[in-house]
Amino acid sequence: MHQIPNAADSVDPLRRELSLGLAAALLGLPLTARGAPPPPLSLSLALIELMPWAATTADGGQAGILVDTAEALSALSGVGLQLRLLPYPRGAMLLARRQVDLMVALQADQLDQGAVRLAPLSMEDIVVVGRPGTTLRAMADLKGKVVGRLRNAEYATEFAASTDIIKYDTNSYRQSVQMLRVGRLDAVIFIRSALVFTLKSMQLTMAAVGQPLLIGRTPLTMYATAACAASSAGEAIRDACKTVYKRQTVKALAELLNTERGEAPAALSWRG
Repeated sequence: MHQIPNAADSVDPLRRELSLGLAAALLGLPLTARGAPPPPLSLSLALIELMPWAATTADGGQAGILVDTAEALSALSGVGLQLRLLPYPRGAMLLARRQVDLMVALQADQLDQGAVRLAPLSMEDIVVVGRPGTTLRAMADLKGKVVGRLRNAEYATEFAASTDIIKYDTNSYRQSVQMLRVGRLDAVIFIRSALVFTLKSMQLTMAAVGQPLLIGRTPLTMYATAACAASSAGEAIRDACKTVYKRQTVKALAELLNTERGEAPAALSWRG
């Protein structure tokens, strides 16, 4: 899943400036400068290295929805978070081997086997889109179809368990859309906000894919090693996750990233 972000996959400079510290601002927290020394107590956090979630910028910084979310979690909990941007399979492996303390990912059976669900951060719409002009009405329409998914991702229980769907692993959201558009895939499964971001980054409209079929909602979850979950730092992060979930911070960040320049998402005016 590792992909070096290019200009089209990255947040544009204005969006990056607006998003720095935004999660903390949404929660009414003081802005902590990026790159400042972490608090004495710190944990390692694996994030999936793929926009809109997280990426290394051209100037060596870090940007993305989950980078901003991590900043808010650290401010809320008083726990420093050392971010490691990794492909999904490597992040999952390091978590299972207790080589990172935490990882953010969609709730998945694979992760449940070797880690503890600390707390949800948001509920994410899981959608499937077919080729342009096509309409999917139910999961049954995917029987016998070749459906692209990010490598090793489960997305939703029914989709992951289905043996009637031919699942084709891809390395990035962009690759999935490209393969769909040239007819190498019948459909692609996405987190809705990631679909919107990917189409915008490719300068495409929603008409470039078929009508999205909502197949479920899956928690974006903070996972932890057992030792981390039982620690005082882990408990502090758990409480911070609950606040982020209640305030819908992840949704607000996604809305900002996916709106047109100059528009202000409604969630930004809410302080709750």
